[in-house]
Amino acid sequence: MNRTRAALAVGAIAVASAMLAGCASAAPSSKPASSAEEPVEGGTLTYLANTEPGTWDGQKVPSLNLNSLNSSIFDTVVAQASDGTYKPDLAKSWKVSDDGLVYTFELRDDVTFHDGTPFDAAVLKQNLDRPLNEVGLATAGNAIASTEVTGEYELTVTLSRPNAAFIHALSTPHWPIYSGKVLSEHTPAELGADPTLSIGTGPFRVKEYVKGSKLVLERNPDYAWAPETAAHQGPAYLDEVVVQFVPETQARIGALNSKQADAIDQVPPLNIPEVEGAGNVVLQKDNTGTPYYLALNANIAPFDDRNVRLAFRDAIDIDSLLKSVYGGVYSRAWTTTLPDTPPVGAYDESLEKSWGYDLDKAQKLLDEAGWDEVDADGYRVKDGKRLHIDWYYDSLYVQTDQRQQLGEAIASSLKEAGFEVERIPFDTASFTAAIAKNEHNLADASRGYADVGTSVSPFTSSADPRKGGNGINYGLLNDDVIDAQYVTVQTDSDPDARIEAAKVVQARILDEGYAIPLYIPQKIVGTSPSVHGWTFDAVGYTDSFYDAWLSE
Repeated sequence: MNRTRAALAVGAIAVASAMLAGCASAAPSSKPASSAEEPVEGGTLTYLANTEPGTWDGQKVPSLNLNSLNSSIFDTVVAQASDGTYKPDLAKSWKVSDDGLVYTFELRDDVTFHDGTPFDAAVLKQNLDRPLNEVGLATAGNAIASTEVTGEYELTVTLSRPNAAFIHALSTPHWPIYSGKVLSEHTPAELGADPTLSIGTGPFRVKEYVKGSKLVLERNPDYAWAPETAAHQGPAYLDEVVVQFVPETQARIGALNSKQADAIDQVPPLNIPEVEGAGNVVLQKDNTGTPYYLALNANIAPFDDRNVRLAFRDAIDIDSLLKSVYGGVYSRAWTTTLPDTPPVGAYDESLEKSWGYDLDKAQKLLDEAGWDEVDADGYRVKDGKRLHIDWYYDSLYVQTDQRQQLGEAIASSLKEAGFEVERIPFDTASFTAAIAKNEHNLADASRGYADVGTSVSPFTSSADPRKGGNGINYGLLNDDVIDAQYVTVQTDSDPDARIEAAKVVQARILDEGYAIPLYIPQKIVGTSPSVHGWTFDAVGYTDSFYDAWLSE
């Protein structure tokens, strides 16, 4: 039987989109991505992604879509299991010095890159040295001070400070291990612009790229070093994966429902019944790390007043908005650390329901802050100035989880309390620089990572973008209590100590109104019934296409 799907025709998408019916809300689905059948080799899986990555280099600005694709192209130094523990991958084993500063990795000696060059300690050194030699990489915060090849397949890494999350960082797609030949012959700008240079050791290699249209991956027939966390060993089952970039939601759904695609990314919660009603399967996985949250800039008016920050938070009816926009599919977030974020227990359950929508309280707080007059348009006024909030957002992610709709709904609802909220878009290239100017009042973010350090770091002074680089502290927060606790989270090898420090940070952020947690992001994928073996990693991203297969 032919298991190859034809390339998606634009005209057919348009027709399918026009014929789609309206949708209703539904509770979350959690159907398994597995089958009792024996996996079948061969075939082409057509997967529709909602956006094309803004960069193809995982060490630069993180991207959910890029992480998913890179997971199939690159192997990682270590692998994280579903229980949060770490297993060998490109590294067979590793030792850590008593002071937490020196890591010695023993590497596999049987791995080759897609270009035929061997993987060894010298190549790993090239990759781990990148943040030492390049400006603005997201991996710079891992505190690598130096690396030394201490054997053909042994690399010693010295950190400038203890980093309790270093091993986790090396388990993520944020550290793609490139061929040394590629790193030597091409510039960082070229790596970011051209995925045909994404030459790794993973189960798939890049076959074709058409900018703005598609990326085609083909099976690496020599792949024989999958980590034990994978469901099988040897080459991938699929011959090819055709990833098409289709930003229109209804076009993706129409293609899946009409069997022109095998899988689609970013199924909106309200469209789940439509996808399942056509006989397809919806797979969902909660993220770990931070929720989708609002970061308030406490450095400038009006959020330099704690009462105004708390009033803003209390004036948002999060439960009603999530129900309206997402039909109750997304769960509300209560703290800036998500449930299940390792180490287990880092999420502070005691903070659940400790705050919430209270319009009367919000209005009282605004009165106390001196915003006790209302103009003819219904907005609060103080000293002749309207209570105005500039909300900066990155336009690349605005359609992720329908955040545009949620943002507009939040902004509109806040008028009831007297806030005038203006949403201001920026492209990814200029967003962080705009934040660093300290002229905004509000920005939004989320960050998936299966380690609690990443749910704390966006609120630390070390992540302040005014200090250069790609800082993710969008509230430009500098709080001594949080910074002190982050030292423990970042450096202590004792999980219990890290857990307690993380809980202090969660409580501090809520007490001071520095950020407003909104919802727990999910990876929601729609697949045809013929797709099996679809897996998610511990963060909640698509793990890879490695174990996926088609039954027809």
